[in-house]
Amino acid sequence: MKSVKKLIGTIMVLALCVSLFAGCGRNDNSSDTKGNNPAAGTGTSTTAEGGSKKKLVINVTCEGNEGTKDSEVNEAFEKLMNEKLGREIEINYNLIPGSEYGDKAKLMLTTGDIGDIFQIPFLYDYSKPASDGMFLDLYEYKDSIPDYFNYLEQTSGGVAGVMNSSGNVYVIASIGLPRFPEDKGMLPYNVSTYRYDVFQELGIKIPETLDEVYAAAVKIKEAHPDTYPVNTRWKDLRSIFGANHVQNAVYWNGKEYVLGLLEEGYKESIEFAHKLYADGLLDPEYIIETDDTLKSKELTNKTFIVLGDWFTTPGEFTRLSTEGQIFCATLFPDNPKYGKAWQSIQKVNEVSNDIFTNFAVSSNVEDPEGLMEFINYLYDDDVVRLLTWGMEGKSYTLDENGNPKFVDEIMNAADPWGAGDKFGMRASKNMRPGIQLVTDSKAFVALAADDWLYYDGGLHQEPFEQSPYYLSFPYPENDYIPPYFNEPILQFTDDESQEKSQMTTIMETYRDEMQARFITGEENMDNWDSYMDELKKMIDVERLLQIYNDAAQRYFQNSQ
Repeated sequence: MKSVKKLIGTIMVLALCVSLFAGCGRNDNSSDTKGNNPAAGTGTSTTAEGGSKKKLVINVTCEGNEGTKDSEVNEAFEKLMNEKLGREIEINYNLIPGSEYGDKAKLMLTTGDIGDIFQIPFLYDYSKPASDGMFLDLYEYKDSIPDYFNYLEQTSGGVAGVMNSSGNVYVIASIGLPRFPEDKGMLPYNVSTYRYDVFQELGIKIPETLDEVYAAAVKIKEAHPDTYPVNTRWKDLRSIFGANHVQNAVYWNGKEYVLGLLEEGYKESIEFAHKLYADGLLDPEYIIETDDTLKSKELTNKTFIVLGDWFTTPGEFTRLSTEGQIFCATLFPDNPKYGKAWQSIQKVNEVSNDIFTNFAVSSNVEDPEGLMEFINYLYDDDVVRLLTWGMEGKSYTLDENGNPKFVDEIMNAADPWGAGDKFGMRASKNMRPGIQLVTDSKAFVALAADDWLYYDGGLHQEPFEQSPYYLSFPYPENDYIPPYFNEPILQFTDDESQEKSQMTTIMETYRDEMQARFITGEENMDNWDSYMDELKKMIDVERLLQIYNDAAQRYFQNSQ
């Protein structure tokens, strides 16, 4: 009996041990520890090796409007990234409207509260926050983001285009894929806009030169005396500067950086603008116009010539008009003294670094390696196609060559871009899914609406990107492409950046004040030389140009 009792006791002890060991095992993945239970979907997902990873939480600060991420494509994007990473992700977007982004983003940079992935404001010199240690040096993670660096190598600037003077890479550059042939085609992103119907009514030729712009404005003023026929967008005179082969800043002239303010073409540009203003042809409010106020004036017959405009806006306004208004787009007018006007040209013939949208990674990110893996997948072909074209079988199908094409529901709609909003891919009108770092711009060409283009003496109703005229120009060189189109991509040292910024701020503040005074006539053009002398006293022009040209030489050395 004792033997039996002893045997039973031994069995009970063994059973208790097994129970305790089993309990210890269950504690790692039990429902009581939900953050570590992949089946519960609360933080990790099992990898192929049977291990687990914590949820990757990513906080993104970028331009955008509320609701632009709420789409089927955005949901598919997050699901696809979960699968590729083998872990659950959570993306939190801090969306700031584009009109407010620059000011708000710069304020965030002063506090350091920028999130994990931060969109750098357009044309912002980020060298100071980078040197202060706010951003990760992506070059140290080169092996973790090979697809990004592979794309960089295909751009004209290469890796040198995003590398600073010390060999660091702080920027995640967005990449644009080509949508024009590599040897021909020219797509301007700025144009001049004319009210074609009014020009026809008054028997006025669409201008091709600055003198013809002036003559046309005089005739329109005679017919509409209570208006100012000429206006411009963005408060600047880029089309006049282009006609006179100059910039009102430091610019690359093909050989070196020079200061356009000191050149004859700049003075001639201001003289022409003053002539328009003095004769009541240039709207005195051009210097304070917003996109909305200018749009209102154009659609209510108060503005008939827009010297500088975004290339798709004339077509948009023509489609919006209920009164038969036709807003036609042309290249900037020429000044025969200088030849063909320099135009604002997009790099759509080659793989390019999109200067409008670039990001940085916060140095405070908790899981840098995980975030780098996430970023690398943003350059993956599957992800690029999903974000740009949407979902196969729903928003697009494949043609006989395996290339995507949008479904008939989108292509046959009165507003294809608007129809695309139902799915929410990047090529739609209002939706901006995910974080798009590579754009297949052929999707935009496929959905491009008609523009009203004036060339070869006639009006043509066709999309810019499909225009035989704009597709006929030689590339990358023709008479319209300015020397700074392929300028060096500059990265300054911390000292250079600070010194340059101080001088540039002083110069631009004084320039803007005096430019306005000369145009309005408050300052007589006879005082131009005094203006130049005072400018040279305020800043060391030679030193400013040296900073630019030294940076250019470093770029050329890094590119070798």
